[in-house]
Amino acid sequence: MEKDFNIEQSLLSKDLLEKLPEWWKYINSDDYYLVMTDDCDSLFSCERLHTLFGLEIGGFYSFEKGLYENDIITGFGWKTPIYVDLSIGQEQLCFDNHRTFIPNSNRVNPNVISREYKNKYNFSTLTFIIGLYGGIEKMNELLRTMLLTVDGGFIGYYKNGGRWKDVNIYWLNKLGLTEYLLPILESHNMEYFRDFGVEHCLHDKIFMNDDGYLETATYKVPDYKFELKQPIQKVFASKFDAIQRHKNNEKILVSAETYKDDYVLNIAV
Repeated sequence: MEKDFNIEQSLLSKDLLEKLPEWWKYINSDDYYLVMTDDCDSLFSCERLHTLFGLEIGGFYSFEKGLYENDIITGFGWKTPIYVDLSIGQEQLCFDNHRTFIPNSNRVNPNVISREYKNKYNFSTLTFIIGLYGGIEKMNELLRTMLLTVDGGFIGYYKNGGRWKDVNIYWLNKLGLTEYLLPILESHNMEYFRDFGVEHCLHDKIFMNDDGYLETATYKVPDYKFELKQPIQKVFASKFDAIQRHKNNEKILVSAETYKDDYVLNIAV
């Protein structure tokens, strides 16, 4: 599989690329594995990374219980995890689309361009990965529509009579995807994308059953067994409380700003 990514294939704007760390260009399946979360955004992003680099899903992160791993895929701890669609801290490698106050120099996230909460990145991790690594020119309209629908990326374009559409357009420009995706937004309405999401089961959740196997209603997930390696405590916190916990050196694994100045935290136990 490809190991060193040709940066010229990326569609991202130069100013965004320059703010990202370097590791995402140099990935191989001998040294890395993927950690997936519980939705289609993460699953499809993992599939794209598998296509590019041959990476396998060796971990599953449950927002309720914590980190599960498969020892064979992870090389019994020898390989390095890449968290996908997860705002992990502790300087772990990750692709994600969330805002968080905890710094992580290894986070590959478009919100490295700092903007007000109302202007933050509002598409999926999958859409970001497509812009980052390219390849959209080979996708048909169904797949391109999926990029706009996963994780509700289309909503801002139509919400409140299109009040936030400039935010969507700003980020499409930064991702280099305007010519491919804006015409689809212009040709439809919010109801079309909502129906598309239901028809293609894009709201399916993925969960770990009591026997350690992943389950989901529609899409294919790994069929091997996982074990809980790092249990967590889930906490909802104000920004002030979250910052105080961070200052007190609590081991916050995941932090995401779900609403302005409101955070969900996962703390290692």
